[in-house]
Amino acid sequence: MLNGVHFYHATIKRVVSVFGTIFNNIVVGRHSGDKISNIMRVPISYGPRAKFLDRMNESLENQRVAIKLPRMSFEITSIEYDTSTKLNRLNRTLTIASNSPNKRTSMYQSVPYTLGMQLNIMARNQEDALQIVEQILPTFSPEYTVAIKG
Repeated sequence: MLNGVHFYHATIKRVVSVFGTIFNNIVVGRHSGDKISNIMRVPISYGPRAKFLDRMNESLENQRVAIKLPRMSFEITSIEYDTSTKLNRLNRTLTIASNSPNKRTSMYQSVPYTLGMQLNIMARNQEDALQIVEQILPTFSPEYTVAIKG
């Protein structure tokens, strides 16, 4: 269990990165009749919504760079143990040791967790926010599964 051997697989970091990548290609444009102009990509970054709201409410003389709207942010909201996908904890997987190809090591079954993520949309006007939402909602029905290469 906790035997003092260091390991780090960057799994949570990878999940957060993939979540942000899903929403990386959202664009908004200005509509006038049947013409669309001023099409721009909506920036997305990791961070709590409160951080961006505080930055927008700062006085103008203290701001270094203005925040460009519309924009999206996302953050981890929860990490919960997932009992519905739990497997027998005594299952073991044999792997080849990294330092010696002839030596095998075993690893017990991993423990399932669910990461809760929150996506925030900030826009100056409702039209921009609705354009963003309309590009996101059709993708999720009601969930979206992503395969990540290890």
